[in-house]
Amino acid sequence: MPAQTARKKGKVGGRRPVVDDDKRAAIFDRRRRGESIRVIAAGVKVSVGVVHKTLAAAAEGNPTDQPPTP
Repeated sequence: MPAQTARKKGKVGGRRPVVDDDKRAAIFDRRRRGESIRVIAAGVKVSVGVVHKTLAAAAEGNPTDQPPTP
């Protein structure tokens, strides 16, 4: 199958992630300061859903979405 062949070559389908490390850090920092999800989304220029997903992934312990450790 073509999909399996692509995966073996290191190719992964789907969209690129919207949140990079800088945006992720900004989301966590703003949330720690008590900002609302909507304000965070507008400030970081991502959707409300992306903010929810980023915060939920960190709460579940997903290592790719953990807040940066100082």
